[in-house]
Amino acid sequence: MRIRRAMRKKPLRRPVKKPRLKRYRIKQQKSRLEGAGYTEEQLVHMNTKEIRAAIRETGA
Repeated sequence: MRIRRAMRKKPLRRPVKKPRLKRYRIKQQKSRLEGAGYTEEQLVHMNTKEIRAAIRETGA
């Protein structure tokens, strides 16, 4: 069996996650949490891990 092109590709060629898209996702998640009843003051003090955990809890 020969090694096909897909197998020769290195993991270094994977697309890089962009900071702008991350900020966009966090902004969307914060707006979902506002809809679920969190206040702006609460969201200001939350880090990204806490935001993701809150989304899992509320199911928003």
